[in-house]
Amino acid sequence: MTTLNTPITIGNKTCKNRILMPPLVCFNWADEEGIETQSRSEHYGLRSDADTGFIVIEAAAISKEGRITKSELGIWDDKHLDQYKRIADRCHQNDTLVVVQIVHAGIKACYDKVYAPSVLEENEKEVLELSIDHINQIKEDFISAAVRAYKSGLDGVELHGAHGYLLNQFASPKSNLRKDQYGGDLENRFRLPLEIIDEIKKQTSEDFLITYRYGLNDPTFEDDINAVKMLQAAGVVFFNVSSGIGIKAFDTPDEYPESFITYMGYKIKQNVNVPVASVYGIRHPEQAIKLINDDLTDMVAVGRGLLADPEWSKKAINNQQINMCLHCKPCQFAKDGHKCPVNKRAF
Repeated sequence: MTTLNTPITIGNKTCKNRILMPPLVCFNWADEEGIETQSRSEHYGLRSDADTGFIVIEAAAISKEGRITKSELGIWDDKHLDQYKRIADRCHQNDTLVVVQIVHAGIKACYDKVYAPSVLEENEKEVLELSIDHINQIKEDFISAAVRAYKSGLDGVELHGAHGYLLNQFASPKSNLRKDQYGGDLENRFRLPLEIIDEIKKQTSEDFLITYRYGLNDPTFEDDINAVKMLQAAGVVFFNVSSGIGIKAFDTPDEYPESFITYMGYKIKQNVNVPVASVYGIRHPEQAIKLINDDLTDMVAVGRGLLADPEWSKKAINNQQINMCLHCKPCQFAKDGHKCPVNKRAF
């Protein structure tokens, strides 16, 4: 029987336990140049101090053009290096693995004119289809962002391929109608992330973790299985599984204890040879322990639970009472930072 406190190997590194803090955007905690206005080393450091094994820093924009919000953290310029160095140094004091999620929002960028793999009629924004030259620039932006993460001392990056952002838009046949080498069959739709992964490997080191936020997509789960196998073969050493474009529900057995989104992680785990984290609604230590003990996931992604109680990991491991997340969701929809009735400090 495994426990939350059992180490696990991720790539060439050892994670001290099975608890992951997933990327949670802190709205309006950065200026328009992508520089933090509230300390992320303190924000993530509090969770690291309390035994969280793996932290994924919130979405960081690879370019101004690709920002989800104008107050998003940036990683498109060397001026951003210091804020990630501070996070890496703080987390590594506690032997916590820490990576940064890098993202281009594509059609979901915070502008009236946006870029996407294809122009779809139902969009209200002015959408321009990406040219090959523009795709190549975005590819270089992802690679440069990863190299900055490497230079800052972080353990790796998480490529954001879920939640309807650009890599997810390329992956889904619902949003990618291209007829060139970046559209059509599955391999073409995943050509961009595969090319990005290949170059990150060349420009960093064997110890640098390339992880992937994978969003399941219609039309078939068979495509998802083949896609994660391609990504693993290319060099992805860890999958953080969530929803993609088109997924509204997923058949789960009656005896499965959690949500269909959590179940997605279990199904991907069955088809890859690298660790997988499952997410969504894992707030109680009892939930996390059961998922690990029953081999339903390799790691548990505890998001809002760690916002409500920065010491969630330590308390869960030591069977202590936690400050329970109420699942009331103001942290998810707040426009001026995390708001939480349990944790008034919003850290």
